[in-house]
Amino acid sequence: MTVAATGARLGDLEERATRFFALDPEMLADPWSLYADLRAHAPVLRVGPVVVVSRYDDIKAIFRDTERFSNRRQTGSRVTEKRAALGGDELAMYDHLIEHDSHHLGLNDPPDHSRLRRFVARAFSVRAIDALRSEAEEIAEELLDGIAAKGDGPFDLGALSFYLPFRVVCRMLRIPDIDVESFRGWALAARRGLGTNYENLAEAYDAVRNIEAYVHDVIRSRRPGSAADGPGDDLVSNLLAAGEDGTGLSDAELTTMFTVMLTSGNANDMISNAVIALDAFPEQRTLLHERPELTSNAIEEFFRYCPSAHGVHRAVAVDTEIDGFEVRTGETLRLLVASANHDPARFPDPERLDIEREDAKHHVDFGFGIHTCLGQWLARLDIEVGLTALYRRYPDLRVAGEFDYRPEYNFRGPVRLWVSGR
Repeated sequence: MTVAATGARLGDLEERATRFFALDPEMLADPWSLYADLRAHAPVLRVGPVVVVSRYDDIKAIFRDTERFSNRRQTGSRVTEKRAALGGDELAMYDHLIEHDSHHLGLNDPPDHSRLRRFVARAFSVRAIDALRSEAEEIAEELLDGIAAKGDGPFDLGALSFYLPFRVVCRMLRIPDIDVESFRGWALAARRGLGTNYENLAEAYDAVRNIEAYVHDVIRSRRPGSAADGPGDDLVSNLLAAGEDGTGLSDAELTTMFTVMLTSGNANDMISNAVIALDAFPEQRTLLHERPELTSNAIEEFFRYCPSAHGVHRAVAVDTEIDGFEVRTGETLRLLVASANHDPARFPDPERLDIEREDAKHHVDFGFGIHTCLGQWLARLDIEVGLTALYRRYPDLRVAGEFDYRPEYNFRGPVRLWVSGR
């Protein structure tokens, strides 16, 4: 039950949320206290150009309701306010990035969403992703070999947590190993942009233009009749093939799709986030070692307890209300999915990591309904393979010192995480 918030309490919540979205380091270090107070006192709250929603039931209902709440969130007040504050070259850069984002599967409503999803669904099916297992295991062992070769001292877990999912995607796209480091820099810049409404505008713009140029070359080389590689049995070639109705994806749609795959924050942080959580709950780490059959459920609990994805956006399509709170056409909704995953009305004792939690799989880290993330099975595979290989090599792995979280509010993960296997 919501406790009626006084004016002073609402002002405090608005001030704290504003600081959080402005990337205040103190707020970024602990968003959970803010989330708990929002759920208890202001589960729907207008903060600047966005309406923040923090409860599980409200967020799941919004995911279901594609008539009142549009996935074309680039049309919402968050974007229009940002555009109004820019001019000249900055506005041109921002508009290019928003146009680039607009071709993403997750930023479209039916019928465009349905068309795009048909092309992508087969490539990301459970069966297709499971076929990548041996390749992911090979990459994990190679990365861990590289860590071991540097000696027995503490190491930055990002060498596995970031690179394993990233390298798997690069293999899917047939990006040569020699180009991986270039893509790493571009991906980090673009991901920070996606996680902050392009707070790093110029850097993100340059990164996306570099990705676009590279992917355009890849597309041209895989087109039928190309003098280069030509089509093959790989993800790019399969996506270039025409659908049953004879139509295909445009170059802009393909480029955006590949950019999203390369910059997804969900899998790239989760091995590090899981290690941090297991370090805080050593009895759960012991239980996972003793009962490896709990791994699949443990992964769901990691997505619930320590997700990378903290917020997603929707645009209000018609004047309506959320739990009695009136929202207006064109307003941006910021759905705090990480808060929903810690809602005590849905998950008993939510602040405790419990790898045996029976309902862990009901988290909303991948969305819900027709917009459920197609990359979810790839993320699960990456985390399972990475954690299994990591703890096999380093059963006594511990966090080795203080760490800071990246300056983003949509994706959460440590800048660097030093760990020790001894």
